[in-house]
Amino acid sequence: MRRTTAMLLASAVGVSAALSACGSNDDTTPAASESNQVASSVRIISGGSESFSDAAVFKAVELLKAQGINVTSSVVDDPATALRAVVAGKADVALLDPVEAVKAVQNGDAPIKYIGSLSQATDYELIALPGVSLDNLAGKKFASAGPGTAGDVIASAALAKQNVDFSQVHKVTVGGTSARVTAILAGQVDVAPVHAPDAVAAVKTGKVGMLLDLGSVLGQYLQQGMIASDTFVSDKATTQAVVDAFIDAERFAASDATGYLAEAKANDLYGDLTDTEAQDAYQSLKDTKIFATNGAICEDAVQATLTYDYAVPDNGLTPDTTPAYDKWVDPSFVEAYLNKNGKDAGGYC
Repeated sequence: MRRTTAMLLASAVGVSAALSACGSNDDTTPAASESNQVASSVRIISGGSESFSDAAVFKAVELLKAQGINVTSSVVDDPATALRAVVAGKADVALLDPVEAVKAVQNGDAPIKYIGSLSQATDYELIALPGVSLDNLAGKKFASAGPGTAGDVIASAALAKQNVDFSQVHKVTVGGTSARVTAILAGQVDVAPVHAPDAVAAVKTGKVGMLLDLGSVLGQYLQQGMIASDTFVSDKATTQAVVDAFIDAERFAASDATGYLAEAKANDLYGDLTDTEAQDAYQSLKDTKIFATNGAICEDAVQATLTYDYAVPDNGLTPDTTPAYDKWVDPSFVEAYLNKNGKDAGGYC
């Protein structure tokens, strides 16, 4: 996801300004509503880089703005930075995977809650330089957004299921998907997990090949969701409005191919994809059942995702150290949405 404010800033200077504002001590932070009134503004932050699958996020922001809510959004390369902004009260909701939340609660009793999922499967693909195979990964440079981030965990878990020894790779941190694609095309790294549409464009250059479809190996995986501060969650009317908008957007994504493609194109999410490739990319996302049309926050789905994280050596999370579900997950907003709107037969949970 990229910056989606009315004054859309796509440059590095704009991102830098967003981070500066995020860490400032001014008095612009919106106060939580103490009534049933929805707050006038919501601050959303995400870590990584935008991709074709973020069209649903743009749709959710539009739905919130249509309610008169001023949505201020920013993007940072490092998911940990995004989460710190929420913990520090400089942002309200971070769009990250649930593992980021549980680790923050485990390590520092962070005042946050995981309130709903956006992606219930992964669209990551593992791409590699010519000559790199599952049999010769030892010593190769593997790029992710950092240890314990979604791409790192997903790739590690998928390779473990393929009985590949991933312990001997040399892990390096190279920001979001766009940065990883640039790095591998330049030959700076050997292998990297990137979002499927970005993988298609990278492979099309002839400089890299597809090594492994991580989604087909893992199946259900909560790749992205909403992590909110406890202060924000206490404003139940506004939190419900946010959760409603994002689930509505996921249902839009799953049911309206034409609308999804138009949303992606309008927000420059095609990248190097042709119209035909974009249609194929959308169908791939839909076939993977990536869109969390029921909010995918039930304990079984969360536990399935954590199980993959447990399989990553030295990742700092084990079944014994994981906080109880109700300590860091608040399913009440998703449940309220489903009680009002019903469950989607094609969604998880």
